[in-house]
Amino acid sequence: MFCTQPFNHIDVVVENDKVLLQPCNVWTAEKLNIKEYKNNIQQVKDTLSKTYYYPGCEVCCNEDKNNVRSRRVSQNKFSQDNNFSTQKLQSLGVRYGTLCNSKCIICSHYRSSSWVTDAEKLGMEIKDQHRFNKSLLPGVDIFFENFDLDDLKFVEFHGGEPLMQKYPTEFLRKIKNLDQLIVKFNTNLTVLPAPELQELLKKCKRVDFLLSVDDTGDRYEILRFPGKWDIFVKNMEIIKKLNHRVIAYNCLSSLNIFYCVDFYKWAIRNFGTEVHSQMVTDRKMLDISYLPQRAKDVVLEKIKNHKGKTFNAIREKLNVQNDDHSQELLEYVKRLDQIRKTNYPDTFREWYTILNTK
Repeated sequence: MFCTQPFNHIDVVVENDKVLLQPCNVWTAEKLNIKEYKNNIQQVKDTLSKTYYYPGCEVCCNEDKNNVRSRRVSQNKFSQDNNFSTQKLQSLGVRYGTLCNSKCIICSHYRSSSWVTDAEKLGMEIKDQHRFNKSLLPGVDIFFENFDLDDLKFVEFHGGEPLMQKYPTEFLRKIKNLDQLIVKFNTNLTVLPAPELQELLKKCKRVDFLLSVDDTGDRYEILRFPGKWDIFVKNMEIIKKLNHRVIAYNCLSSLNIFYCVDFYKWAIRNFGTEVHSQMVTDRKMLDISYLPQRAKDVVLEKIKNHKGKTFNAIREKLNVQNDDHSQELLEYVKRLDQIRKTNYPDTFREWYTILNTK
């Protein structure tokens, strides 16, 4: 099946005063302003009516080719399960500024305002649009003035950290039929929903909280720096009592793949079947298919007796033959350790030894 996303979904990325659109949140082609997008999206739709992919669909193309569950596949099913039309806008992804109090090791200054100082120390060029400036952000009317949201059935608030800002509350205030709306938050859960937001969420058809958690204990604190494990666990127990759908959402990368079995044991104890995973693919050094074969073999041996879609996806990804980018990875964590006064080699001792073995 072709991808439904360009037909019923838009991802809106607000970076200070820039408002940019794309068909989905793994789109690799250039983001466009509102006018450009409206002028160009029909061409994308026409192409995808006849074939599976369009320039910009590289992530899903590669994952489909390697038998890894792609966003195309998952969103087609989500669209079907919720009876979304392909004739109108019914799904919206909102990334409204980069304000965030975390600088997760797999993230960057493109998505987190806290990352900017570390990115500068790493010698990266920072564009003005990635230096968060609240005074430049447009109001949420920008969504309602430019899109017909009368038939909206789903909205996903991305970060930055959406629970640090008022825009989800302001957005939901303007929705006419909250009882028809599924709301999803991608959150690091360092903060909890404000009281007014909680009252609005009670009126929604369903609310999903995807909790960003890639490992436990000290390893969590390195991966989701400067998050504290005890605070995350405390807030996790609070959010689970609000009667919403709560999901452990972990990112599998070359940094944490060795510990995935331990993580899933913890996650299943705390979330049951509500454990979702995503492969990190935007940088080769973080993509597990670019690990050295000796490291892949260790992980494959470790998970050989584990069944299920996630472990099958890990096996498929590890069996993709790509160049070794582990030295780039080790240099990256070394430089971040120096900046942050952390200690990845000690915290991830066994895995670091494997990566560092010639």
